Amino acid sequence: MARLELNAVGKSFGPVRCAEDLSLAVEPGEIVAVFGPSGSGKTVLLRMIAGMFEPDEGDILVGSRSIVGAPPEQRGIGMAFQNFALFPHMSAQNNIASGLPAKTGAAEVASRVKSISQLLKIEHVLGHRPRELSNGQKQRTALARALIGNPDVLLLDDPLRNVDAKLRYEMRLELPSLLRRSSAAVLYVTQDYREAMAIADRIAVLVDGRLVQVARPEEIYARPASVAVARLFGDPSINLAE
Repeated sequence: MARLELNAVGKSFGPVRCAEDLSLAVEPGEIVAVFGPSGSGKTVLLRMIAGMFEPDEGDILVGSRSIVGAPPEQRGIGMAFQNFALFPHMSAQNNIASGLPAKTGAAEVASRVKSISQLLKIEHVLGHRPRELSNGQKQRTALARALIGNPDVLLLDDPLRNVDAKLRYEMRLELPSLLRRSSAAVLYVTQDYREAMAIADRIAVLVDGRLVQVARPEEIYARPASVAVARLFGDPSINLAE
């Protein structure tokens, strides 16, 4: 497995600056949560790594290899989207298998789909189409598709946002062990500070396109780098006095 490294990455859309001087390293087997308010640039960051957008400046490396300019299929990256993005006309089994290269043999495809579906406890719904699945089953199917190719880097764009509260709580407990079994470098985007603290080894706090603090959850909670970071953690939010 390989290390993910961002070196001074920046991105603008016209006059809007979505990412500025982003530098971050994620080790194999490590889960880093990218946490911040809506519009802070979290999804843009994932899409630059995945190859949907190219950065205006800086470099993105997987291992020692720069992936800037490389086609998405050659980057060694798996991604699970917030809205699941499953093919509606395909069964869960075929949706999962679509994460494998086209030249993979039928026997290997069947073996790997069976293995990953058992791991995620969805083997009983492999013949179902997305409209027949619950949101939790859709989320696990999307995660299985992202994991099946054994990617070096796994990108998760707020994957629990569209599931109910009970399942969200259960998945917070299950996901860390599931993700660590893959040994991929994981970037996990979320707007929920509880989710970030429960799942991540480290949290990267993103505000207005800048990383304002990167540290372990307990350190950010106890010693926020600024008032802006402190306001993002805790319920009710922190009290401030002159």
